[in-house]
Amino acid sequence: MSTVTKQRQLNLDELRRLNWLLGGAMALVSLWTVFYLDIEALGLVGVVSAVILATLIWPQLPSRIPALIWKLIVPAIIVVAAVDFYLSPDTLPVLIRLAILLVFYRCVSYRRKREDLQLIVLGMFLIVVAGVLTVALGFAFLLLLFTAFALGFLFVINLIAASETGSPTTEEMGLAWTRIGSVNFFARLRAVADWRLIGFASALFTAVVVMSGLLFLVIPRFELASGFFLDRYITRASRTGFTENLRFGDVTELVRDNSVAMRVDVSDINGLAERPYWRMVVLDEYTPQGMRMSAQLKTELLRSQSMIAPRISGRNSNRGVNIVGGTWTVYVEPGVSRFLPLPGSFGVARLANFVPVQWKPEFRLLALRTEPIAMSAFQIEGVEQTPLIRDPAFARLLREARTAPDELAVRKKYNPLINLGGPQGEANTAVLHRLVGEIEGGAPLSAEEFAQKVTAWLWARHAYVLSVKLPEAPGQDDIVRWLNSSQPGYCEYFAAGFTVLARAAGFPARVVTGFRGGVLNAFENYYMIRNSDAHAWAEIYNGKDAWLRVDPTPGAVQTTAALAEQVSRQEYDSSWSARFDSLRVLWYRRIVNFDSRTQLQMIDQVKSFTQNSGSAIRATLEDVSRKLKIWLRGPWSMVRAAKTGGLLVGLVALAWGTLQCVRWAWMRWQVRRQPEKYDPVRQKAGRWLARLSADPKHREIVAELQRLRYGRRETWPEPKSVFKRAKQSGRKR
Repeated sequence: MSTVTKQRQLNLDELRRLNWLLGGAMALVSLWTVFYLDIEALGLVGVVSAVILATLIWPQLPSRIPALIWKLIVPAIIVVAAVDFYLSPDTLPVLIRLAILLVFYRCVSYRRKREDLQLIVLGMFLIVVAGVLTVALGFAFLLLLFTAFALGFLFVINLIAASETGSPTTEEMGLAWTRIGSVNFFARLRAVADWRLIGFASALFTAVVVMSGLLFLVIPRFELASGFFLDRYITRASRTGFTENLRFGDVTELVRDNSVAMRVDVSDINGLAERPYWRMVVLDEYTPQGMRMSAQLKTELLRSQSMIAPRISGRNSNRGVNIVGGTWTVYVEPGVSRFLPLPGSFGVARLANFVPVQWKPEFRLLALRTEPIAMSAFQIEGVEQTPLIRDPAFARLLREARTAPDELAVRKKYNPLINLGGPQGEANTAVLHRLVGEIEGGAPLSAEEFAQKVTAWLWARHAYVLSVKLPEAPGQDDIVRWLNSSQPGYCEYFAAGFTVLARAAGFPARVVTGFRGGVLNAFENYYMIRNSDAHAWAEIYNGKDAWLRVDPTPGAVQTTAALAEQVSRQEYDSSWSARFDSLRVLWYRRIVNFDSRTQLQMIDQVKSFTQNSGSAIRATLEDVSRKLKIWLRGPWSMVRAAKTGGLLVGLVALAWGTLQCVRWAWMRWQVRRQPEKYDPVRQKAGRWLARLSADPKHREIVAELQRLRYGRRETWPEPKSVFKRAKQSGRKR
């Protein structure tokens, strides 16, 4: 009685088929991470994914493409990338589109070990870029899938390398992948699977993922996007978060980003009078596209820059009568801003170390020289939560600017008339004049009364949404078109709309951006302010000595009593994410070293080098393109055409000769290193085998070719006669 033992291992063909499936799955996961990036490549990813899925189901499809097309694909990709680089204003989207094409080419072509490793590297490039530029939870899931597929892929690659006895061609491997059907292949996988080993590996992988997640929570992150060339994109859809430049025509939709932007330890939370407004940037200049910080204010900040001690003296408005909260310790995540969030006027601020700081007390602006690439921390004491910002010097500057504007320029003083500038043109002026008359009702109003009426008017006319569609109105600026309609908007529209109306009525006004509110962590008792808490509001000058904070966004709390009631029912976050986030704050409090001067210097040098190199390359390309266009537009004659044709033929011949010399030198070097593997007779026999092995009529000549390809040299038949008969058989075929 005989028994048949079930084979518990995959053969070489089955391993190659598994390699094909894992490589395709890994490529798909890396490509799908591009969906989390705001670049113009989503259609390309969809088409490429569909083709890759088809080749996974039918592995024989690539073998039906002519060899000439395979040779032309790489030059075509290079040409497409060069054109894309020339036409695109941004570098990173071009690199991502190039990586997509390379992943596609490497995934659908038959691969050996070297090509498999190239596929892993290309996929990792897309994963790293998406990881730097996205905070979505779905990306974390794709990252885990990519890691699992990549580990399995590497394992199968090593198994194949250990099982192969020779060096098969890509055509032979393609035929091997198609010799087994999908149904039989998955049945064999199920038959050889050791479920105990799979369970153990899954548990180990889960443990590694959990440990990596904990380390990610407690170790401060570096914001590579701000340190290198991965800049934020201005697109039609943007994530919520802090902004230093409001452009209304470019962004029509906000996507909520719930990642934590900063954390604030307040020693006396019970003493808070209101939910804080975290004031960061003043946008004082109006442009037809939106609001921005004026060049004059930037110059004022730059003049105030100094490498000062970690202690900064603030300017309290009421000499400490409204001081709340005790000591505030602020931990700002990288990538938020170089401007530090201030909850109000303060007495003293302490930075972690000696860094270049810009401080303008009259504007309440505190900023670092550059955006930090790691978490930055500072402490403030003597905080006053008040909607008023004392600035008695502004009224004097405004009088001087109206009476002697040239004198301010000579003295290089800030020109306050910027805070009265608004939309120009008859169409814009007519609309604003009509709207201001409708709001004021013909009665003279103070700044406070005007602010109340404009806020009520905006609330009655516009609702709050995250998606805005501006109406068409030729000759009108974006914000004027919005004010003249009943379209809803988000906080930037309300703040800019209020500012434009106030300036049209003769009141100096400006937009302020930062964060509002936040929730308390229920485990470590600190404020968590997320990117979705980013906010914009306005400030109007009362004509005497102070700026009054006005929040015209619907739902904003305006009265002191309402603010106090809001604080009394402060929200606490007791979710699992808050529990994990508290571990990061424990790390910040006790362990983190905030001295990152060496890192800043290194990153500044790398950033300057990459920016200068990119600018130089682009300038060179533009200069060459300009000269080429001038040359092509010049007068042509038969002599010039003949010379040009001869030059092109000479260049092609030179390139071909250089390529042949390089190939000859490469082959000589390889033959010297590995004479058995790179023997020219063996390689020629391998090429003839690829052409004749599929036809059973050539069995005898195939056997002789196999002896030349794989046999020992002393067993070889005479190579010339064998190749002659192979050539004759090929002609008959």
